[in-house]
Amino acid sequence: MAAAKEKLARTKVYMANMFKGGVIVAVENGEQAKIAEKLGARGVEVVAPVPKAPALEFNTTVTADPSIVREVLGAVVLPVVGRIRYGHVIEAQVMKACGVNAIDEHEGTTNASDEVVPKADDTLPYFAGVADLKDALCAISAGASLIRTQFKEKEENPKVEVTVGILNKIYGEIAALKTKTEAELKTIAKDGRCGVALVEQIKRLQRLPVPLFADGGIVLPTDVAMVMDLKADGAIVSQVVFQVPDPARRVRSMVMAAAHFRNPAILLQFVEDT
Repeated sequence: MAAAKEKLARTKVYMANMFKGGVIVAVENGEQAKIAEKLGARGVEVVAPVPKAPALEFNTTVTADPSIVREVLGAVVLPVVGRIRYGHVIEAQVMKACGVNAIDEHEGTTNASDEVVPKADDTLPYFAGVADLKDALCAISAGASLIRTQFKEKEENPKVEVTVGILNKIYGEIAALKTKTEAELKTIAKDGRCGVALVEQIKRLQRLPVPLFADGGIVLPTDVAMVMDLKADGAIVSQVVFQVPDPARRVRSMVMAAAHFRNPAILLQFVEDT
């Protein structure tokens, strides 16, 4: 039984690793998904539309309508991620029934419960948002296959500076594990509600054992390049990129920024291209 669970966990991380090295683009419909696919995104995440009226609640307070999720699934062949409200078991079941390839349990939404959706026995990889290493330990132990930086609760305009701060904090805390004693590692594991083996693995690898993506305020190619330079495995691009005059050009530049973030000369071409 334990071996089967471990194999399932490894399989889901393997699936999540397919997103690494590129961008996942948040989309509101099939046409946007087609643009993202054509221009090289590693996946798309279906989100509710951004309200046009400022008096309305921000789009992340609700999950995308299942009809839109099915529309996106029918429009593209690349992996499709369904976003659900934090703790909403039924929405997770609905997304699975739609046929999504992964589920993002999103804290930027209106929470449905104080408890996370059970993930360990699920066959789909789940994304989980974290603010620090302790959060990451809890999420991985609970079955998350991809970790992303966390939105502030009900944050209407996620800022890239918050995303950068979380990346720096996580890698700073990972680096600090090098000097921790065995007793201190056990305390960290206890606080993170995980086994000490996970903490020891992260200490050895000097990274998380699952992909770490940057999410929040990623709207420019320079944003993508910056978070990749900070050791993010990829970035989740906000759907607001489809509100610029030439969305295709913007999406292309962000995909290319993920691939060429170490080469300023090439990166400059795509920064100018937006």
